[in-house]
Amino acid sequence: MEWLRNCINSLENGGLWLHHRLGLPGIFIVVVMSLCETAYCILHQLFDYSSCAETQINKHIRAHRLQAEQNSNEPEAKRVAIVTGANGGIGYETAMAIGRAGYTTILACRDVKRGQKALGELQKATGLTDTFKLMELDLASFSSIDRFATEFGKSHSQLHLLVCNAGMAFNHYDTTYDGLESQFGTNYVGHYMLINQLLDVLKKSEGARITIASSIAAAMVRSIDYSRVTDVWRFNRLINYSTSKLALLVYSHALARHLQGSGVTVNAFHPGLVTTGLYRNMTILALPGIHDLCKWMWLDQKTGSVTSVYLALSPDLNGKSGGYYAREQPTTTHPDALDLDVQDRLCKFTDILISTNTHAPKLLDSINTPTSSA
Repeated sequence: MEWLRNCINSLENGGLWLHHRLGLPGIFIVVVMSLCETAYCILHQLFDYSSCAETQINKHIRAHRLQAEQNSNEPEAKRVAIVTGANGGIGYETAMAIGRAGYTTILACRDVKRGQKALGELQKATGLTDTFKLMELDLASFSSIDRFATEFGKSHSQLHLLVCNAGMAFNHYDTTYDGLESQFGTNYVGHYMLINQLLDVLKKSEGARITIASSIAAAMVRSIDYSRVTDVWRFNRLINYSTSKLALLVYSHALARHLQGSGVTVNAFHPGLVTTGLYRNMTILALPGIHDLCKWMWLDQKTGSVTSVYLALSPDLNGKSGGYYAREQPTTTHPDALDLDVQDRLCKFTDILISTNTHAPKLLDSINTPTSSA
């Protein structure tokens, strides 16, 4: 298994290097990344690695529990985690592993009915009746984020793990409750606001971690085009999704930089091509046989969650921050993610969006013009 991960990582890293070094067209990196990810999934199936995911997850859980027993001055039950979008897919599997590792695990879900179903399934699957809790959180609503953070603060004085997993992809143009383009507003701005509201409690919690689900799709745009976010006429489902994932990647590095010395670590990851509901809006999947083919080729949800679980629980990540991971390994990040000016500009742009709740061009001129300061 190690040889396969190393091979795919090397191919993708080489493709990214050529893409940015030579200024090749965007279609180049789309093709390279798609081929590499598909090859990994197919080889994963052919070599029957389905049992590896469970083995790896159990290894991370055991290592985490052992370390907690040796080092913690508090009962393990007092450790608290939040997983956004935990009602299905990678979030569900990640929440299950975190709960099994001994955390009080909060399922932060937009759809309460689906959240309640997931809660019951997790309790039944693990036998842990008091471990998992459900709280409503709609990342497309600033008021919902405010309410979630307030309610969490009333009942918890610490937060040791925040997994930013929820997201949407390839939707037709729509807006959040506050008027932001829905993919950028939900995937990135919602998590940005949530993290900032929970930072104080995270800093109070020894060894707290934040993990952020980005995507290899971030590599498919050369930079963050802010007009894509603010101008409906420039909207493109794939590009806007990729932009939201690049923003998450850039922000993860910015946050890691700002939190140096605080005891809170931040890392981002690419889960792989996984058969989740995230891709339900892709038109090609509606073609006869394509959905079944992708279901066979792509990773299942448990396998797709392995890197998420690794970042959340593995002792190997103690004190490590500002990384970007795929297949449980560090991988090459987008060059913009390491650019301090890009990081600062994105944070300034986001603060404007949140404070104004509007697309009014006059309010955003200072950030959209090339001559604006970071």
